Amino acid sequence: MHPRFTSVFACKPLAALMAAGLMLASVSVLAQESPDMTAVAERVDQQMTQLLGQYPVPGASIAIAYQGKLVYQRGYGMAVTESNTPVTPLTRFRIGSVSKPVTAVAVLKLFEKELPQVLDRPVFGPEGLLPDAAYPDFAQPLDQRVLKITLRELLQHTSGWGGSDYDPQYDLVNIAKARQVAAPASARDVIAYVLKQRLLDAAPGTEFFYSNFAYNVLGRLVEQKSGMSYEEAVQALVFKPAAVEDAAIAGDRRIERAANETVYYDDPRWPAVADRDGSGATGPESYSALHFKAMDATAGWIATAADLVRFADATQGRGVAPLLQPQTLALMKQRNPAQAENNYGLGWVVTRSNGVEILSHSGALTTGTYAYLQSRADGWTWAVLMNRLPIPYPPEQGVSELQAFQVAVQRGLMNAIVNPATVPSAAQ
Repeated sequence: MHPRFTSVFACKPLAALMAAGLMLASVSVLAQESPDMTAVAERVDQQMTQLLGQYPVPGASIAIAYQGKLVYQRGYGMAVTESNTPVTPLTRFRIGSVSKPVTAVAVLKLFEKELPQVLDRPVFGPEGLLPDAAYPDFAQPLDQRVLKITLRELLQHTSGWGGSDYDPQYDLVNIAKARQVAAPASARDVIAYVLKQRLLDAAPGTEFFYSNFAYNVLGRLVEQKSGMSYEEAVQALVFKPAAVEDAAIAGDRRIERAANETVYYDDPRWPAVADRDGSGATGPESYSALHFKAMDATAGWIATAADLVRFADATQGRGVAPLLQPQTLALMKQRNPAQAENNYGLGWVVTRSNGVEILSHSGALTTGTYAYLQSRADGWTWAVLMNRLPIPYPPEQGVSELQAFQVAVQRGLMNAIVNPATVPSAAQ
């Protein structure tokens, strides 16, 4: 027998509730004809029960597809604890850096006819993909090495940005002051500030530094190439063809939540932070520090778990009309051969497990959001979304705790879903 669920994956300490047995929020089995899928559902529920009993996360949602067909989706716990509103498969969550594969696919689709040569074109400068004539505020950067940064290097996090503790995407008040604009600074103002005021942390192409800022630049490239806003372009180029209906750029404030969107519950061990509007007010980071219009391409989207599964399957060419041509998909999966330790392709982490190629990406917004998406060559695609990232403050003291949490979620659920004894023979 399975304990009843009302799982809670987000942020307030609900260990007592979980220990008492979680009340069922929502379950949907979409393909019950196969006993294998029933076994998968049982294992997934068992793993989620264990996770929700171990970590104080108010609410979560999971969706699983096999060979392009959605076979299981379920909500666990509370989307809104104050009103006892449960998570359902229709609940939308912020997805954090899972937005990066979305941006990468949009870029590849826009430039598909110019691949692969365009990957090695410079992004900035008079002849860049973001030309000085259209972006005069980007011209004449402080560090002349910026003029050598290529499209490939932005996609693969080898641009030279990201090697320090400074992340301009979270410095919107100071950037607004420097740019003499109202806070919070816009995505374009962030780029102009960095180009004029900051040096690269390494020469382009020499180091892997995970960079939110690089994907901000890619978002502006989507706008330049498409002639649309970033959000409009992604909806038209990526989400609509993939049959993704509930994705949108997130609102900053709790009052700005979209329909069916969860509330985000920061880990209570974290202090209040200064508001990104420069007013001097403080509040929880999830609703005070983040400005999603300035983070649109790097961490800006909300979606359901099923939305992410549909997106990944469309990227892989499963379920609906493929988003990318086969040769583009192959390029997307290529890692940097000069950096053996770098497993990042073009927008995705590319690994292998038991001989199976895996595309994946995680996303976290301290400390109210955790997301993970995985798409496998053996036909399985799955996504899990949570409304809290349980991590102590300061984060440097919680590295091992965070790693344990990620292993429990990513490896634990992968093993629950992909059990060789239950994978259909066609996938062997």
